[in-house]
Amino acid sequence: MISQTPTRPWVFTMVLGVVLMGLGAFIGVRPVFTHWSVLTGARWLDITFALVFIFRGWLNVKTALKRREAATREATADGR
Repeated sequence: MISQTPTRPWVFTMVLGVVLMGLGAFIGVRPVFTHWSVLTGARWLDITFALVFIFRGWLNVKTALKRREAATREATADGR
């Protein structure tokens, strides 16, 4: 089987970043709608998970945008 590099490798990173940010937002906002119940057993752990997921998602989106810009620059330079 021949493996090919995807034509848009930044798309997966972008989708993963958005999903992570959404999950972090869900974990962070969930106590407001569930009468302050916790998801992981401790409020500090919920807040920590929310912040880590949001931060990691932001980094993924930032990286994906840089990769997309680099791919666009490369494609323009190649004349595609």
